[in-house]
Amino acid sequence: MEQRSKHTDGGGRKRKRTEVEFSRSVLVGTSPVPDTEASTRKKRKGTVNRPTKPDTFDDLYIFGRKLGEGSFGTVFAGTRLSDLLQVAIKFVPKQEGDLYVQSPDDSKSVPAEVALMQTLSEPPVSNIIKLIDWFDEPERYILILERPHPCMDLDAFIDNFGGSITEDMARNLMVQAVGAAKKCHKRGVLHRDIKTENFLINTDTSELKLIDFGCGDWVRKAGHTDYAGTLEYWPPEFLLKRRYHARPATVWSLGVLLFRMVCGFLPFRNGLDILEGPLCFEDGLSSGCGKRILWWPAETDHNNIRG
Repeated sequence: MEQRSKHTDGGGRKRKRTEVEFSRSVLVGTSPVPDTEASTRKKRKGTVNRPTKPDTFDDLYIFGRKLGEGSFGTVFAGTRLSDLLQVAIKFVPKQEGDLYVQSPDDSKSVPAEVALMQTLSEPPVSNIIKLIDWFDEPERYILILERPHPCMDLDAFIDNFGGSITEDMARNLMVQAVGAAKKCHKRGVLHRDIKTENFLINTDTSELKLIDFGCGDWVRKAGHTDYAGTLEYWPPEFLLKRRYHARPATVWSLGVLLFRMVCGFLPFRNGLDILEGPLCFEDGLSSGCGKRILWWPAETDHNNIRG
């Protein structure tokens, strides 16, 4: 059973010993001795019923080993104390200029990443990780996420096969990746960082889950003028005109994803490669797969970019 880190909470602050001991007692099926006298004491006449204080993250969850770290946050394995559900817990430090938007669930403002995931989680979408809960703290916000088991990120999975996978394996995974991207767009969400590191794969079932919407945005009909994703996956129209549209940019990133899976390396290293570099395929790649990869970038019409 994974335990809470003894010294820090993932944001650098020390935990009180009593909090750790209480969490452990819940996990092993014991609890502190209740104050029976206080619990059975009748309310006096005229007393005011105070509103119940909402449960905090520390009341409901504990976290253990680190699962991964990105530009926007750090993810730990975690456990929900009420039913021992295994979850992933993402701690995101707050920064000046963070974007808050109206939640699709209610009228309050929430971090953009939370709003995007709420949009994709109710109802849940296959092949996209589900947001279970979230907490807003003074210096950070915390996402409680579905954690498939057993799983690993797709990049590490491919490395286990020597750096690339067969076309048959890639075909099954691409069907799921494209399906996840289509569901995002159907609900008005642009992931903007589709890559092998941002997919989890269940190693028993080969089911994919798209994760990490920290670079995401809403799909905008007028197009986008900034890009927050990984450079090697940037669409060429953004480099040419500093403007791109959600659908062709996503199609481009899916083509780069397929190339990475079957060839074992990324097709582009920098902006110049993206604009001018020819694609060099691995020996043994079928003509059908090669044509499919070449078709994906062709979806972006450089002669029809809206300036």
